[in-house]
Amino acid sequence: MTFYLIILLIFILLIVGLIFWIFRIFKTYKKGNRKSALIQSSILGIILIFISWQLQIFPLSKNFYIKERTEKLTGKSFWSWKEYDYEELGIRGEGYTLDIFKFNDEMAEYFSNPSADFIQKYPPKDLADVKWTETPIKQADIETLNFVTPIYGGWNGEIVERQDFIKTIANEKGGFYAFKKSGGTDFYLISPKRNLIILINHNM
Repeated sequence: MTFYLIILLIFILLIVGLIFWIFRIFKTYKKGNRKSALIQSSILGIILIFISWQLQIFPLSKNFYIKERTEKLTGKSFWSWKEYDYEELGIRGEGYTLDIFKFNDEMAEYFSNPSADFIQKYPPKDLADVKWTETPIKQADIETLNFVTPIYGGWNGEIVERQDFIKTIANEKGGFYAFKKSGGTDFYLISPKRNLIILINHNM
């Protein structure tokens, strides 16, 4: 509870500070000091763009993040577009994030018959304990799959449907999965058949 109050207080202070700064810029402009107003407006704009980019609010910022992430995971640089995402964070650092992104047919063809490097070298050790492994998921890894596709009380609708969807993909032939279990669990799933790459983090 205290955590949320602190976050709320910080948010309120940021909003108040932002309003005060905008008011100050407007006042400076009204006084005729247009150069100073322009400089302050530019600085404010840059700060707002930076913050919104880091928070992945700015258009395409999430796509750039996923592009960088998937290149590290697969060794291939490619664009993909959001199909679905979900994020739920707790007060002690625990939480759950799910990103489902769609890539083009060219990448689907590559992942249908990837290079030997893809299987042998990726994902690197800092991102995965288990490298890319063909689906259907192995019996020994089903517990991990179940862990990263939970259904918590209060969850309903699309997030529940997506969990079932992920399990379906993980049990189909022709895809790949990898994961890392350290503190939380990162689970990665590729489906060339559906042109999808799925990134999950479950930390509890």
